[in-house]
Amino acid sequence: MFSVDRAPRYLAEARAGAARLQETTTPAQYEALAERARRLLDGMFRVETNVDPEIQVLVALREKFDAARTKQAILLVATWQLIRGLSTAMNVRTAPAAAPARPAALLAR
Repeated sequence: MFSVDRAPRYLAEARAGAARLQETTTPAQYEALAERARRLLDGMFRVETNVDPEIQVLVALREKFDAARTKQAILLVATWQLIRGLSTAMNVRTAPAAAPARPAALLAR
């Protein structure tokens, strides 16, 4: 079972796995596998997931083209990105307000 808090590690593992696959295959073979992943992903979602298409391909390669596991993993990544974005938006600190200007009479004392 996937867990949202494991999404960053999952993405790192997917990238590393794709790099290993790319090293062990010819460029034509890797491109054929990537094209197969793109075909699997085509039409998988009815809504926009805002997950980079290249990341989706890496996930499909990592999940060995299993449609259900690929979809679950991509939704995990999308959920993680949404939570991270909301968290970042909530934690944005505004600059402290400027101190009110003191009248010249008080500064002259």
